[in-house]
Amino acid sequence: MVDHPRHLLGSYVLGHLEADEGAALESHLEGCAECRIEAEELRAVATLLPSGDPSRLGATPPPPASLLDDVLVRIDGEREEGRRRRRRTFVLRGAVAATILALAVAAVIVVPAGPQGGEVVALAATRPGLSGQAVVHADTDATWIELTTAGLPAGETYAVWLEEEGTGERYRCGTFTAVAGEIYISLYSPLTRDRAAAIGVSSMDGAVLLESPLPTRPAV
Repeated sequence: MVDHPRHLLGSYVLGHLEADEGAALESHLEGCAECRIEAEELRAVATLLPSGDPSRLGATPPPPASLLDDVLVRIDGEREEGRRRRRRTFVLRGAVAATILALAVAAVIVVPAGPQGGEVVALAATRPGLSGQAVVHADTDATWIELTTAGLPAGETYAVWLEEEGTGERYRCGTFTAVAGEIYISLYSPLTRDRAAAIGVSSMDGAVLLESPLPTRPAV
């Protein structure tokens, strides 16, 4: 069984590992595509750190250690009713990225009460046997996506993305590994809803499996 040192990836992309630890991790990344992909996603978040506004920190205390657990419990509670008999898989890359930001710049993370409702978007499949639906929530500086899929080959890893209006650039929201049956995934994207033109799911080689345009939405 391969030992994936995910607990070191955040410190690695921020340059906080000792030389010997960094060398050992880089050696692992050369042969592990899964950890390499996750490191690339975290590195993209780390590049945004210089954009933080210290003037907004004030004297508010740092987020509690239980922040990630609280977010997971909230999401689970909102979706539990009606899904008790379904197999569910949660991917929360956004929460991991938020933890890195808090450790690196001591920024105060405020968890909103949670958007209500949302836009229900049926995803078109590019291959037979696949289906998907997204519920897209507009937040102040991010987009919350609740994605349900079925028919994806189990054991394979897939990427969820939002496409930016005008540029066509795709912003990866996170990845997940499919299991048999229906899958529920909840994740965040730093691309705000008013800038998003489409949503999709791709295989790791870039092949689009599910996608749909999003209705035009005015800037918030």
